[in-house]
Amino acid sequence: MGLLGLGTVGRAVAEALLDDRWRTRVRARGGPELELVAVGVRGPGRSRGLVLPASVDASDDLEALVARPDLDVVVELLGGLDPAERLVRSALEHGRAVVTANKALLAARGLSLEQLSRRTGAALRFEAAVGGGMPVLTALVRDLAATRIESVAGIVNGTTNHILTAMAHDGVAYADALAEAQRMGYAEADPMADVEGLDAAAKLAILARLAFGVWLDPESIPRASPNGEDGSAPGITGVTAAAIAAAGARDLVIKLVARAKRDADEAVHAWVWPVAVARASPIGATDGVTNIIEIEAEPVGRVSFRGPGAGGPATSSAVLADLLALARDEGSTWGTLPEARATATATVGAVGGSAGLARWTGPWLDVASPSGLSRYPLLEVPSA
Repeated sequence: MGLLGLGTVGRAVAEALLDDRWRTRVRARGGPELELVAVGVRGPGRSRGLVLPASVDASDDLEALVARPDLDVVVELLGGLDPAERLVRSALEHGRAVVTANKALLAARGLSLEQLSRRTGAALRFEAAVGGGMPVLTALVRDLAATRIESVAGIVNGTTNHILTAMAHDGVAYADALAEAQRMGYAEADPMADVEGLDAAAKLAILARLAFGVWLDPESIPRASPNGEDGSAPGITGVTAAAIAAAGARDLVIKLVARAKRDADEAVHAWVWPVAVARASPIGATDGVTNIIEIEAEPVGRVSFRGPGAGGPATSSAVLADLLALARDEGSTWGTLPEARATATATVGAVGGSAGLARWTGPWLDVASPSGLSRYPLLEVPSA
């Protein structure tokens, strides 16, 4: 294996691959030998809290690393589109399998990367791209293969969930909760991808591919509150302390929920919105940086996955599981699913409308304030 990136997740992956105790545990469970032979990083001489043995080459020539003939797998943990896309494509073109946690890359280029992977026969696995250490993607493909999946929904961004939890529990304003999340390392200095719902939309596009067989254009997935007003704030950026308090008075909580659903005509409807849910519901009871994904499928009903959605140890476990799956010849994450259809534009739920017209005809949580009326879709009403 060659590893690209020694950030939080990359370092955790490298530490496991170089740990004799971890390797022994893998062998004891019938796992294969995994050998890390090269690491690609910018500034290979810089300390990153990890001492690489002499048997592992460290280089800043990432293109040359990907082209090494002795590699079976390239693990891409750089993030972003550039140079990650170029390196992943090069690896696949050279016939190297790829494991990645890069949800932004997959959401933006998923269809073309899948086509390239299928053409070259080089596997592409990405369990770590959604839900951190939760094995939800493999379950969608393999364990729910006998069902018809109707919808996937849940909390897929731990940063926004931490912020909303702090607002609900401590009564703080959005700006103060965001600043605290940044101090704790949960939010980046530029938190836009998280708080505006871009990260959640990217993950929803990946979930929809495996659930419904189509790559959604993540930019078409609505991220603004569907209250019918122009200029609605994206993601959680418009959630106020007054809205949190109004929800709490009705035994509700506000959560940023990502949801994709298909109808009887196979059209896929998707959105990422701040919504009101019953505090006692599985989604409502999921606090902090924890993620939860619920899958509705016929005939099994509702299946839930809940756990840490980010962080080095949790996410590295999914990367390592993908490496073991490749060693067992399990192939790409999509398994035996048919090739995806062309990238599609998301529409907005069974209530109709296009991505640009986010309408909602269900019940609302209405919050009056001096600046006007804010409305939040009400997904689950508490029992009387």
